[in-house]
Amino acid sequence: MKASTIWDKRWVRCLTAAAFWLAVWQGISLTLPDLLFAGPVQTVQSLLSMIAESDFWLSIAHSLGKIAVGFLLAFALGCLLAALANRFPFVRILMEPAVQIMKSVPVACFVVVALIWIRSAWISVLTAFFVVFPAVYINLDEGLRSVDPKMLEMARLFRLTAGKTLRAVYLPSAMPYLLSACRVSVGMALKAGVAGEIIGLPRWSIGEQLYLSKLYLNTADLFAWSFVIIVLSMALEKLLVRFAETMRRKWEGAS
Repeated sequence: MKASTIWDKRWVRCLTAAAFWLAVWQGISLTLPDLLFAGPVQTVQSLLSMIAESDFWLSIAHSLGKIAVGFLLAFALGCLLAALANRFPFVRILMEPAVQIMKSVPVACFVVVALIWIRSAWISVLTAFFVVFPAVYINLDEGLRSVDPKMLEMARLFRLTAGKTLRAVYLPSAMPYLLSACRVSVGMALKAGVAGEIIGLPRWSIGEQLYLSKLYLNTADLFAWSFVIIVLSMALEKLLVRFAETMRRKWEGAS
């Protein structure tokens, strides 16, 4: 009974799973040369040495800043066009081909073409926008279309203002879809932005550091940077979702 109670704790399960995969990682590293597959110890050592360098933080700051610009632009435009599509059906018809293309075209193919038009320094902005916009637009459009018509009729009956109708009717229906879009798109933006940087090789970027690690067969650095990307993705997702939840509670409290 006691063992069962301990096992029911989430942190115990997480630690057990982490220990298992670390053991698998270490086991694989023992069967392969360090040149081809670095183990957890070498990866941690590499990460600690990188953290002490200014280039590490500069690369993260540059990449995150540009990816954030692409994400925010895509989020704002996606919300605007989804709202317009909900109000004017012809907007949805016009947007359908563009959204389908953005969903279907591989990121690498898009990056190669985009580098013809823009400098490599801005490729992560455009790449992040390219992958985030469809997710935000589709999810929010679906959320707005799921609004109960009877609730809208009630809002008209009580002569609610546009702001109160937004907070009391549209927001509760659309917010779960918007949160889902945030959870999916923030990780996609980071991965796609870094993928664009690996191809475009802008100066002071995570993608450049990954490419150089691969070029010099430094798998410890390669794994360390991959770990940094995973941690950043998880942290940004949690921060964004928490911020969205806080804003939702404030808007609903003000209604």
